Amino acid sequence: MMSRPSLPPLRGRVHEQEVLDRLLVDVRCGHSRALVLHGEPGIGKTALLAYLAGQVPVGRVVGTIGVESESEIAYSALQQVCTPLLNHLDRLPAAQRAALATALGLSVGESPGRLQTGLAVLGLLAEAAVDEPLVCVVDDAQWIDRMSAAILAFVARRLDTESVALVFAVSSPGSALAPPDAGLLTGLPELQVHGIRDDDARALLDEVLPGPVPPHVRDGIVAEARGNPLALWELSRDENSDQTDRPVR
Repeated sequence: MMSRPSLPPLRGRVHEQEVLDRLLVDVRCGHSRALVLHGEPGIGKTALLAYLAGQVPVGRVVGTIGVESESEIAYSALQQVCTPLLNHLDRLPAAQRAALATALGLSVGESPGRLQTGLAVLGLLAEAAVDEPLVCVVDDAQWIDRMSAAILAFVARRLDTESVALVFAVSSPGSALAPPDAGLLTGLPELQVHGIRDDDARALLDEVLPGPVPPHVRDGIVAEARGNPLALWELSRDENSDQTDRPVR
């Protein structure tokens, strides 16, 4: 899975963690689950995906992060999800194997149909989960290419008893994906990620600020961040910088 910069400590997410814990229990019991995390940028979706990945003591984690500059490259996100699992490719039916190999650029052929490609990805995930549960995370799903989004949404709706979790994180105030992909994830189970409470925000500031801060400054940071952990992190860095730049008297 692609790496991300260090993020603030996870605070104020008891409900969200419980939802993800229940999802993992189901997957470990042989069921499959799909989930879409919605929330504004910086609200903590990536941190929750990291929590999910870190709670898999027995199992495999694969995934991708949407990148706006690659959103026009067909199957680019799917390639990142599937490449670590290609040792299971030979277990698929010939038609599905050929469709997926062509989609991922492993062989030359006519553009594969979405049905065959979708069934191939579903089969690949299922085969990979035979020996151990599989967790697949898709961060910044609003930026993945349209073909990958369509295929992964297709797969998410057909998961059943494969011991696979497919979890998306979408930074979009309205639709599931940015146009023209609006609605691709509609109907899948959702978890709305809201801002953290003020007391959790203050506790987070205590962890990231190097020294004591006047109460009015702390309250101003909390009010300005409006419960957004990344905003708290960035505002605390600005405060640290201001304190460093102040002349010694």
